[in-house]
Amino acid sequence: MQSFIKRFAVVAGVVAAALAVVPATQAVAAPVATCPGTEIHDYGLPKPLSNSIGEQAGVLRLWYSSANGGTNCAKVYDNVSGSHPMSVSIRTERMTTPVTDSGTYSTYAGGVVVTHTDGLCIYVSGTLSLGSGSVNQFRASAGPVACG
Repeated sequence: MQSFIKRFAVVAGVVAAALAVVPATQAVAAPVATCPGTEIHDYGLPKPLSNSIGEQAGVLRLWYSSANGGTNCAKVYDNVSGSHPMSVSIRTERMTTPVTDSGTYSTYAGGVVVTHTDGLCIYVSGTLSLGSGSVNQFRASAGPVACG
């Protein structure tokens, strides 16, 4: 019985040490009004939201800050007057579920934030709807971007 307890303790210690080496990506649940850091102007970003015939009605933007082991933040802006359904999502390569903000907004959706992103690739996407039909659906996505 004592050898089982010793083996269990060793295995538990190895697992705990492994978890301590790789920090979990943390996400801010509530959208932030201002994204921290500097806007990324690389990897095709900022990226226009386009419909099925190439028209544009908004833009997907991404920011980076070195705070908290790397912080990335994304927003979708529209360039059409009035309020419209919009959404923005962000995740790292290690996340299975993105952090998302969606609703009916007059200017932007987001910012959605993930932290501890240094050394990881980022995936972002955004949508804007101006009505029914594919010509009224505007989308953009990027990723993997800002890796490292």
